[in-house]
Amino acid sequence: MEAKSFVIGITGHRDIDTNTAEHLMTAVHLFLDELKLLLPNTPLEVVTGMADGADRILAKVALAKNIKVNAVLPMAEEIYRADFSADSWDEYQTLLSSGNVAVKTLITDAVDMVKAQQQGPERDALYHSLAKYINEQSNIVIAVWDGVNPGLKGGTADVVLSYLQAKNIADKISKQAVNYINGDEQAIYGTNSVYWLPVASGSKNHHQIELSSFKPSYLSGMQGPYTIKTHAAMPESVCAQMRDLDDYNRQCLHLEQQNLISRQYSLLTNYNMDETNDQSATLKHLDEEFLKADAVALANQKRSDGQFKLFSLMAAAMGLLFLVYAKITASKILLIGYLLLFALGWYLFKGSTKNKWFTRHLTARVLAETLRTQFYLVLINKSNPVRTTKLMNMSGVSQFSGASWLKQVIMSQQSMLVPQEQSNSQQEYNMNFVCQHWLTEQAHYFQAKIRNLSAHHHKLEKIKSLLFSASAMATIVLILFKYQLVEIVLFAHVDAKIFTVLLMGLLPFWLGVWEIYQNKMAVKELLWQYRNQSMVFNQAQQQIEHASTLKQKAEVLSHLAERSIMENYIWIIHRYHREHEPPTAG
Repeated sequence: MEAKSFVIGITGHRDIDTNTAEHLMTAVHLFLDELKLLLPNTPLEVVTGMADGADRILAKVALAKNIKVNAVLPMAEEIYRADFSADSWDEYQTLLSSGNVAVKTLITDAVDMVKAQQQGPERDALYHSLAKYINEQSNIVIAVWDGVNPGLKGGTADVVLSYLQAKNIADKISKQAVNYINGDEQAIYGTNSVYWLPVASGSKNHHQIELSSFKPSYLSGMQGPYTIKTHAAMPESVCAQMRDLDDYNRQCLHLEQQNLISRQYSLLTNYNMDETNDQSATLKHLDEEFLKADAVALANQKRSDGQFKLFSLMAAAMGLLFLVYAKITASKILLIGYLLLFALGWYLFKGSTKNKWFTRHLTARVLAETLRTQFYLVLINKSNPVRTTKLMNMSGVSQFSGASWLKQVIMSQQSMLVPQEQSNSQQEYNMNFVCQHWLTEQAHYFQAKIRNLSAHHHKLEKIKSLLFSASAMATIVLILFKYQLVEIVLFAHVDAKIFTVLLMGLLPFWLGVWEIYQNKMAVKELLWQYRNQSMVFNQAQQQIEHASTLKQKAEVLSHLAERSIMENYIWIIHRYHREHEPPTAG
């Protein structure tokens, strides 16, 4: 299984003179070196339109560093060639002949390709599609830009402003001047970032750098329309995103080396994969990504749950040692044991903040459940990563620490999730598969979980009632038979009264520890979440039974996916805040 790549997009001017190009190549070289240091477990990839100037600069440096280059063409080569000189086309062909270059031609059905062969709105629309693709696929964008907005659709300013959410990519770009805000190292958490290599208009219609003032910087957005913030160094939030992505890849690699990524939960199990199916590559990719995310989530959940259990047992043991010391024997060994447990607990607690097992578990679970939903939506041609990222924004699930990189991972799937033509028999088969292996199986899964958790909860409530009753009885016995209990010697100098008092202190303490453990594990809320999910899936089952066409069933399942994934996000946010409570006011 391949690690999730960190994708670098490029946008910039074409008219770069030779001297400027050399300096820019040096700056890009240093930037890629910096990324490699930040991402030791993550492969780098480049997305470029392979036009003259900035596009070629990144491609050449990347190939020199053995970094994969994705050459994305906005139109067919025979049409694209008109935008290149003879020498430039020869260089283009030489670059594409490298074994480390993959070529992809964008398909835009809404554009009249006859008109697009001439300069004009139709051709601009094709370049705008390329700009949109770069925005969707890139984890960071390099911009060789003069900082001016000429209002050109699909141009450098359009790419930068759209990527930084200073304008909507679907909206027509105006000639409004860009408003720059000088910022510090902080950027709004979760926002995109651009590595800016500033150039200026020079002589002979070329863009060039001014060596005396040339200083690469970073741009961030979400500041308002046509407003961006400049940073002298990479914003810490961007560094954090990179570290979290690299940490995820490191975990995946470790689990794969240990053969712990099982295919037992493969989404493709029982699916009749026809290799002629245009969706086969997409389905296999989503399945592999799901298996990795699910394995990481399960591994970290196991560690996190074990940690909670260990802390609870240690607290119970410390309470026992203290009460035995106070009521039975004032032995130094008991105090030493108490202090050792206290020191060990403190050490493990401090270590747990570095391990981040709980946060890693939640982050990987967000990704796994999102990929699971996307997989089934692809089968019925209802996949929509944009809507998924909107749900992430609305719920705030991508805002907690360690999860901001998820949106970019989900958005990077968009180019693969284009609806494909399906035969009537394929549509029918896919719909039946989704209804059986997602709708029905998930409904049964949640119902079984509700039964098991409810039975477990009732058993624990009975045990708690017995313990409360035992404490009450011990209190009554102590009141009524205090002196008689003193005369009953159980062992050594320990009489029944001392032992009863010990139990009266120990049982409530253990109950308190148990309640804290249950509260920490959010067992009651988990039952609530399973009931909500069960209700959502049961409602969808009823609607599917009354749907008469495949289109109606697809709409039901699409709505189900949205509701189900929002339930997952809400639950995960609740669990995160249960563990990481915000500081109180005052």
